[in-house]
Amino acid sequence: MRLRLSLIVKLTLATSLILVGFMGILDYINLKNFRKATIEYAISNADQLTEIINQSTYDAMMKNDKASLYLMADRIAQSRSIEHISIIDRSGKVVFSSHKSEIGTIIDQKNAACIFCHQPNNTRLFSPTNNSSRLYRTANGAEVLGYTKAIYNQPECSTGACHFHDKDHHILGVLDITLSLESLRQQSHEYRMQFIVMTCMLLLFIGVLITFLTQRLVDRPVQRLVQHTARVSAGDMDARIPITSDDELGDLSEAVNDMTAGLAKANEELKEWAGNLEHKVEERSQEIKQMQAQLHRSEKLASLGNLVAGIAHEINNPLSGILLYASIVDNDKRLDPSLKPDLERIIAECRRCADIVKQLLEFSREALPHKEAISLNNLLDRVVGLLQHQPSFQNISIKRSYDPDLGDVFVDSNQMQQVFVNLFINASHAMPKGGLISITTSQPDGGGFACVEIGDNGCGISEEDLQRIFDPFFTTKAEGTGLGLSISYGFVENNAGKIEVASKVGVGTTFTILLPLQGSGEEEQGAI
Repeated sequence: MRLRLSLIVKLTLATSLILVGFMGILDYINLKNFRKATIEYAISNADQLTEIINQSTYDAMMKNDKASLYLMADRIAQSRSIEHISIIDRSGKVVFSSHKSEIGTIIDQKNAACIFCHQPNNTRLFSPTNNSSRLYRTANGAEVLGYTKAIYNQPECSTGACHFHDKDHHILGVLDITLSLESLRQQSHEYRMQFIVMTCMLLLFIGVLITFLTQRLVDRPVQRLVQHTARVSAGDMDARIPITSDDELGDLSEAVNDMTAGLAKANEELKEWAGNLEHKVEERSQEIKQMQAQLHRSEKLASLGNLVAGIAHEINNPLSGILLYASIVDNDKRLDPSLKPDLERIIAECRRCADIVKQLLEFSREALPHKEAISLNNLLDRVVGLLQHQPSFQNISIKRSYDPDLGDVFVDSNQMQQVFVNLFINASHAMPKGGLISITTSQPDGGGFACVEIGDNGCGISEEDLQRIFDPFFTTKAEGTGLGLSISYGFVENNAGKIEVASKVGVGTTFTILLPLQGSGEEEQGAI
């Protein structure tokens, strides 16, 4: 499983590694400079020490008191920081050494104590001011500093009465001293340890500081972003990130808020679109269902019309003969008066049958409408004027709400008058004790149709009967043929209109008819 490191850990580790590398380089440079400075300091001390020895032994050298000279040098060699002291003459002979075994030995000119004065094939000193220092390790591994200082031939030495040196000899010998660098090593070690401790403390301080700052300035805003995205993914589109800084993370938070607002808007649009789509699908399904019902009704009416036409013709001929001979007998004076009422009843029923046959023929006949531009409001007023004085309308109030700006409709006025008469009569039959018929005209926006609503507060129609109300021969009344609404439906359809009905038992029934307006482009189309 892959190890997952947090952002704080990554930043802390990266910063610590950079700091460790930088401090390591700085430690190397500082230790190198410190060692250089301490060596230079040790060389300076060695130079001062040899100068002090030279000055301290000056009187003994002037008196040629070698015993006092060697005793003083031996005492100086007892110091803890001094590993070794030796005095070498011009010939390379060790005339004094803190290591007694070296006294009297001859030092090779290639020896470190002599090499600074002597070059190959030449025993002359190039410069009487040269001193030599060298670093090396002893047999036990201790690091020491060797320092050789020339003993120059002073004028007092070449002219003194006690002893004599040739004045041409510039250097009489050398004083070689070896100093221990253990104390310097200890100081260097202590300095390194202090530097390491300081580096660790600095790393700890910077790590804590970076952790604190990263958690406050980076981790918290990032956590807010993560929590925000979790809320958005859970569907909370109203979630917003509080902007607490004016930097890149603040800009990012603001951008995420803008993105969330865009997602919320898109989601609302999607929901609205889905709702509209669902509504449109339902609306379209209803339209398809209505079209299927209308198509089924039209096919049914067409096939039934052909059948009815044949039957009506077959019935009409014998019925006409019966009515003719019944009328002749009725006028015959030889008729028994007691039979006259029965004969009149036969004539009345024959005439009623003749009217039914006439309606059947009208139903079966596909009459082409003679369309013209007329005022729908005036047409309705004319129909009301024809019916309102009849006995069945005496207890019925008629309420008219017309649109005064309604345009003319392009229909067959005779057919539409018959439709409205049929609807008003049906409404009166639904209110035998009286009631209210409301007539409302309007013009729906953008539809190209005029709308008329004819409603009553009668007994209403059940849901089951409402599905069959436009079927031929269907009626809920004791009287009637059941062809009125079928014929009305056909007339509205022939005039490129639409007819719908809504009803509730005990509340009333409302018929809604849409008729094409003059110049709307719908006037020549058939019903859909």
